[in-house]
Amino acid sequence: MATMIKFKDSDCYPIMFDLSGLITMSDTLTFPMVWRDRYYLKKVIEIDDKAIFILGRDLKLEGENE
Repeated sequence: MATMIKFKDSDCYPIMFDLSGLITMSDTLTFPMVWRDRYYLKKVIEIDDKAIFILGRDLKLEGENE
């Protein structure tokens, strides 16, 4: 079993996703989680009619900056 990475809230930033697209592509969403081996998703911070804002990190960008 893989160890889950964890970040503090202060290490994360809001990421916007298309609400219907995120729900369509994901059969289960539990927080915190690593989604699609790219995003660390900590918690939902806002939902509106077209978008969902999740506090998290883009792990692909983190790897490119190293």
